[in-house]
Amino acid sequence: MLFSAFCFASMVALSHAVAANFDWVAILFARVFVGFLAIAGLALLTSKPLIFFSAPKNLWARSISGTVASFGAFYAYATLPVAEATCVFNTTPLWMAILVFFVFRERISPLVWIAIACGIAGVMLVQRPQFDQANVAIMAGLAGAFFGAVAVYNLHLIKNLHPTTIVAHFSMTASIVTFAALVPSLFSSMVGSDCTRWVIIGLVGVGVLGTVGQLALTRAYMLGNPTINSTVGLAQVAFGVGFDILVWNRSFDTPTIIGILLITNPLIFFAARRSSAAKVPDVKAGPAGR
Repeated sequence: MLFSAFCFASMVALSHAVAANFDWVAILFARVFVGFLAIAGLALLTSKPLIFFSAPKNLWARSISGTVASFGAFYAYATLPVAEATCVFNTTPLWMAILVFFVFRERISPLVWIAIACGIAGVMLVQRPQFDQANVAIMAGLAGAFFGAVAVYNLHLIKNLHPTTIVAHFSMTASIVTFAALVPSLFSSMVGSDCTRWVIIGLVGVGVLGTVGQLALTRAYMLGNPTINSTVGLAQVAFGVGFDILVWNRSFDTPTIIGILLITNPLIFFAARRSSAAKVPDVKAGPAGR
């Protein structure tokens, strides 16, 4: 899961850098299509099945929700600084706790509600200087985090499928949807883009990093508790801060630092209280054959 976090943080940094030359939808298409080509090749080499129309409903739910999450995430990646965009999108553990509460009717303890409240306050502090200019990006990132939680939940219900098959289905679905969204502005995007060799390498890198990170994330969620794994994924925020400092020479004011801590630190509560955290039931014991 930690390796997955590094891959995704690197993908966010590359996406933010390339966004100066390409429309964010084109960057998203590069991520999912390059990912599909890579994962399809891996499936052929390892003799893993590729399924699409015959996919089970939970796989469809995972792929569709993951695609919606990607749209929200990449709009935030292109618009907001790396650390802030990563921080907002990584509110997924908060959404996961609420989702498990509503789906499985498990009581949320006061400490979890406190963590949720801290996360909301943290988002407000992190984006405090940019609420007027980047309100849409903030909402897109939060919406992406919610649909990411839906995707995570469905991942935990399809343990019988190989990660390669799961990621291939997501990549294929996202490629079709993203290309359809890109077509109306494809010509203007290409004409207004600075297609240098390094930009092309960056686009391919976004796809490769996203695919490797997706495989690692899928495997981690299939083997462990989704809420706990989400907290480990918060390492993306630390990596994002590192990229902002090393690559963009950014400095962070006190409210931003406090906001990042308010989002990340309370979520470690889930890992520290594994026995009392909301758990996803075993697949075979789950409702309606999920």
